[in-house]
Amino acid sequence: MLNKNLKILDAGCGSGLAGIELKNKGYNNIHGVDFSQSMLDLIPDNIYQTAEIVDLNEPLMYDDDTFDAVVCVGTFTYGHVKAHALDEFVRITKNDGYICFTINEGVYAEYKFDRKIDELSKNKSWNVIKLSKSSYIINKDVEAWLCLAKKN
Repeated sequence: MLNKNLKILDAGCGSGLAGIELKNKGYNNIHGVDFSQSMLDLIPDNIYQTAEIVDLNEPLMYDDDTFDAVVCVGTFTYGHVKAHALDEFVRITKNDGYICFTINEGVYAEYKFDRKIDELSKNKSWNVIKLSKSSYIINKDVEAWLCLAKKN
């Protein structure tokens, strides 16, 4: 059984949908960041320990090895966060911690996520546990890549 006190960053948390799911699974040390205050204002009470405005395209204010896990759902899409953000996710995740994210299929190659995932594997920053496509925006027949990696 996983430790329910793991420190988790919900990167690009929006209105808190992923945080709500994590909270429903019993996790209670979740921190949210998003670029939009109007989205943060929609988060229900008592989901996140902290919820802050952060631009994920910029270096993050966290120290190295701060989080046990980073999740990022729905943020790697058109006009949003670019692949270099994965470098920061690796930096702020503790050794043996997990990084889980989705990438809209339309930006996977265009924004060079394919290359960044491969680079982080080749330089032994992480081990990709799973990389697969799944349904994403069902009513528009859009798929996304789902990646789960463990930091080395």
